[in-house]
Amino acid sequence: MDGELITAIVAVAVSVVGIVYTSVQTKTAKKAAEAAQGQVELMRRQIEAEEEDRFENRGPVFSVERAYTDESDVNVPRALVRIKQGSGPRLVSVVVSATGDGVDGMRNNSDSEHGYSRAPSIDLGTSTPGALHDVYVDLDFDTRKTDVHLTLACVDEAGARWVRPLGTRVEPEPAPPRGQSRRFRG
Repeated sequence: MDGELITAIVAVAVSVVGIVYTSVQTKTAKKAAEAAQGQVELMRRQIEAEEEDRFENRGPVFSVERAYTDESDVNVPRALVRIKQGSGPRLVSVVVSATGDGVDGMRNNSDSEHGYSRAPSIDLGTSTPGALHDVYVDLDFDTRKTDVHLTLACVDEAGARWVRPLGTRVEPEPAPPRGQSRRFRG
């Protein structure tokens, strides 16, 4: 009977060691699975970021070609900003708004009664690479020099949307040579 008892004790000991070993292996496997899930999530975020970068890089690129303060109306100075779409898709809409110290809003030249009206934003309409757009920004009556920050909300033919910031400094132009006017020259 002693042999059977020893065999039973050894069998129980081996079973306990096996259970402990299995428990350790299970914990290790769970940690490995959690680490793998973390890696998958990281890869998913990287892929999303790369897709977002590709989308942004396909979008329109704008630059300021010219900007100055027009003082021809002494009561309402305005910034004249000529922007150019340098690259990107054909756009069906470019909505422009402006902010900055001394900025009163966008000038909409479609008001037939007064020649213009002020609006928080204006839609320039369609745009293609190489297109030039003149943007008029009303300034406070005593503002002649300021930084104008434009926000361009762009939509292409497929409905994709981009928001592009664009900034420039505006100041009055130097006096023109005798015999020339201060009209917006390209």
